[in-house]
Amino acid sequence: MKQTIKNVLFPPKDFYSIVLKIAVPIMIQNGITNFVGMLDNIMVGQIGTDAMSGVSIVNQLMFVFYLCIFGSLAGIGIFTAQFWGKCDMQGMRYSLRAKMLVAFGITAAGILVLFIGGNYLINTFLHEGGNTGDVAVTLSEAKKYLNVMYLSMLPMAIANVYSSTLRETGQTVLPMTAGIVAVIVSLAGNYILIYGKLGAPALGVRGAALATAFSRIVEMLIVVIATHCDKQKNPYIKGCYGSFKIPATLVKKFT
Repeated sequence: MKQTIKNVLFPPKDFYSIVLKIAVPIMIQNGITNFVGMLDNIMVGQIGTDAMSGVSIVNQLMFVFYLCIFGSLAGIGIFTAQFWGKCDMQGMRYSLRAKMLVAFGITAAGILVLFIGGNYLINTFLHEGGNTGDVAVTLSEAKKYLNVMYLSMLPMAIANVYSSTLRETGQTVLPMTAGIVAVIVSLAGNYILIYGKLGAPALGVRGAALATAFSRIVEMLIVVIATHCDKQKNPYIKGCYGSFKIPATLVKKFT
């Protein structure tokens, strides 16, 4: 018993290095993912308080969408890690298919909810009587931003499908690198499109949303292309989308 407790409290040194190699890139990527939205708030803030408030409100709604994606993929990811540990490539294919279907479903539901109830959800953050800001202008800026942000939702979901799968197979550097590139693209895009630099029109909050959408697309392309091109590291990807059949017993477990 004493030996067991000792092993639990003081595992081998190699254990810590393995955990850190996996955990640190994941922490960096998650921080970067959230920083992209914060970057919009900071740079739009140079336009005015109303614009910044509108962007901030929409990003809070988008954060809820991101949590839904992250939580659902993490649940399925428990099985992905088990399949990978058993070298069960067919199980890996089933879990990746399930992740993709869930990502598409949540994205469709998210877009539908925001399209139908976007005004109501934004208005819940707004109230008359403040000393600063114009409620009508803030609502207008938020709607401009949201109408473009729809473009970023599916790429973000797909990027998370692949990034989560890569992490569950011990490949954490690629998702982190894709996230860093996305931040750089977002920063450059914001500078050019918000303020109208390098001959581009000054699009304000729409420019911020376009830059974010483009950064999500770039992030998605990096992880998707890299995963499909390296079939030696990712043997499960071969024939993964030959069909979208998933055994009913596995669907029940995933759910």
